[in-house]
Amino acid sequence: MERRYPKEVQDLYETMRRFARIVGPVEHDKFIESHALEFELRREIKRLQEYRTAGITNFCSARTYDHLKKTREEERLKRTMLSEVLQYIQDSSACQQWLRRQADIDSGLSPSVPMASNSGRRSAPPLNLTGLPGTEKLNEKEKELCQMVRLVPGAYLEYKSALLNECNKQGGLRLAQARALIKIDVNKTRKIYDFLIREGYITKA
Repeated sequence: MERRYPKEVQDLYETMRRFARIVGPVEHDKFIESHALEFELRREIKRLQEYRTAGITNFCSARTYDHLKKTREEERLKRTMLSEVLQYIQDSSACQQWLRRQADIDSGLSPSVPMASNSGRRSAPPLNLTGLPGTEKLNEKEKELCQMVRLVPGAYLEYKSALLNECNKQGGLRLAQARALIKIDVNKTRKIYDFLIREGYITKA
């Protein structure tokens, strides 16, 4: 029966199983059901709070918001994947490792091949931004950053927007928060974060 609950409630069910003999099966099930209901209510409240923060006031708009959010997340993952491909394409061995790693991930397996370390091989050349979407929206310093970090302009603009929004919301931003927001190589995140601080786009918390 516990399999119909969310994982968090399943863990509670397993933990509290030993007390079922003390309180009896009916009371035990009531206890678990009440926590399952609390979990669902908290999740729904969190979802509604997200809608309210985004300025949504009806469920028709909420469905559109959810669809766009899913689309943006898929696009973000594609850009991240493209950035990784561009980073390793210059090294055939690293490229093959990356392809095998992605195949494992697509199959639902844990990656069996770790990403190649940068130590012991030459650094990849700066990324050529010619023809890449979003390049025209960058200033010269941002173009230089994207070239050196090997980050496609579209991904950089999305990461920049996310960090700016969070900084404005929190009144400042820590590096740890930036790394939690954009799930890419931590060294790239550090360079983007330092650049945005240096250029005055965001401030440290």
